[in-house]
Amino acid sequence: MADPSPRPPAMTVRSLLPSSTGRALRATAPAIVVVSLLYAAQAGLTAVSPLMLQRIIDGAGPGASTSAIVIPGLLAAAAALAGAAVGVAVQQMTVSTGQRFQERLRVLMLGKLTRLPSSAVGSAPGGAMLSRITNDTGQAQSFVSSVLPQSFGLVVRLGVLVGVMWTRSYVITLTVLGLALLLVLPTEKVSRRLNAATDRMLEAMSDFSGTVVERVGVTGHLFSRTAADIASDQRRAERTAAEVSRSYTRMITVNSIFSSSLSLIGALGTVVILVVGGYYVIEGRMTVGALAALAALAPQLYEPLLGASGMRTGLATSWAALSRVHEFLESDEEWYEQPHVPADILIGGALIVRDVDYTVPSKTGETTLLHSVNLTARSGEIVAVVGPSGSGKSTLLSLIAGANRPTGGRITFGGISPADTGTATWNGIVQLCPQDAFFRSGTLLENFELVRPGIDEARVEELCERVGLDLSQLGERSGTSTMLGEHGMRISGGERARLAIARMLALDPCVLLFDEPTAALDDESSDRLIAILNDLRRDHCIVLTTHDARLVPVIDRSYRMEDGRLTPMRSLRSSRFLRSPRPPRSPALAGAEGRPS
Repeated sequence: MADPSPRPPAMTVRSLLPSSTGRALRATAPAIVVVSLLYAAQAGLTAVSPLMLQRIIDGAGPGASTSAIVIPGLLAAAAALAGAAVGVAVQQMTVSTGQRFQERLRVLMLGKLTRLPSSAVGSAPGGAMLSRITNDTGQAQSFVSSVLPQSFGLVVRLGVLVGVMWTRSYVITLTVLGLALLLVLPTEKVSRRLNAATDRMLEAMSDFSGTVVERVGVTGHLFSRTAADIASDQRRAERTAAEVSRSYTRMITVNSIFSSSLSLIGALGTVVILVVGGYYVIEGRMTVGALAALAALAPQLYEPLLGASGMRTGLATSWAALSRVHEFLESDEEWYEQPHVPADILIGGALIVRDVDYTVPSKTGETTLLHSVNLTARSGEIVAVVGPSGSGKSTLLSLIAGANRPTGGRITFGGISPADTGTATWNGIVQLCPQDAFFRSGTLLENFELVRPGIDEARVEELCERVGLDLSQLGERSGTSTMLGEHGMRISGGERARLAIARMLALDPCVLLFDEPTAALDDESSDRLIAILNDLRRDHCIVLTTHDARLVPVIDRSYRMEDGRLTPMRSLRSSRFLRSPRPPRSPALAGAEGRPS
């Protein structure tokens, strides 16, 4: 999130454990322990085959019994089967553990996002929020699915392999470990190059995905078709797509060269073992079976050494992602009260805003958007707030609706505040209809179920009828099954406005807030909406912001907002912030419409 305030201190184990991220991490502890033990068992099983090979070779010879060959062979086969089974179990456990951890983090982060003030969400790019919930949790889950269990497994495996090889020849073991340094030393540098190539590829993919997301959105697609320079857009898409290809190729190339180098070093290590071990066999200081066992164990030693050398990069990446998740979840920006016992709201109560201040962070410190605002609205009234754009009208409505938390002062209805009722109950008392109401790309009934799960079709039809919506004439004429499209784009602006009001009424609120309700409507739709507002005042308290002079006859009291300060007005009719209704078209102009030029 874009926040000018200082970043919190770096996350430590002590600060992590008591947090919500730490609790999610602790929930995976039993699975991590099981996976670590499985890694240890797998390490022991991998050493069985070389040891059995030694027994077979050393036991073979004239007069040797068949059992001296068959039994070690069967043991090696059993160990191989058991190792394969353990490997499958490890993969299943690590995947399921990581996915469960990521699932917990995603749910926690989505819940946190819901509890944030709308001002905080609006100040951050949507892509940044999406990245935190998807990419960061994806990287963080590798901490429990890979880093922790593999670290323990690598340590155990190294210990087992070095111990077995040491008992055969400490000289050869030290020589192999010395060669391993040639593998370990360049690993960090190569890992960094590999990570850089991967980051460039992911960044290029994000850029290309961002372009696709813009085009999928209705407004972005409309802009690209009607205003954007199509040739420039195409070149930008080609550049990002080419960068994805180049970065992926670079990543695969670096990885292939490094893997080939590792294979070469492993082969050289085996050659060293054969030369030194062969010399020891000639001198009688080592059996042929021990030499064969060492030659088989050496390649196994390089794999955990490689993993251990690259573990630092994986740890750094996953810990950084985990820290970002922790920072997001533990930020104190949220404005959301947990549900309390629902308060008794009496019909006829008053909405009272007293001495409300509101400030937001800025690059220079803080910016005050509202200064000691006072407002009263009673049931049965329509109260208007007028003023220039940017004066704070919409900000005031967001505070009353509970989307943001006032810096100072108090907002109550019937003597109770959002802190008394909890957010869920307050949402059932106060409802806000913004200029651009949100609609999900689904059916009309599904959009009502967003606010009132389980609402029946008869109730939806009743609410739509109250706001003058004939569902038999709406959109596809499919009634409550009408598909609204993204942001309700498949129905008209006037229908969207009335549908938003009907959905508000599904919660049976006492207070209705409207932000410029007639701003985007034609004359006919505006007149219809004004009639609806006049009807709703009978059993609701209504506060609205407006520039429309046609609303003057239905407004009981008014306030003027300028530079975040609210003052009562004696008369709204002469306000310089109101726009007169559009004059009717002349008959000549009306007749000219549609004529060919």
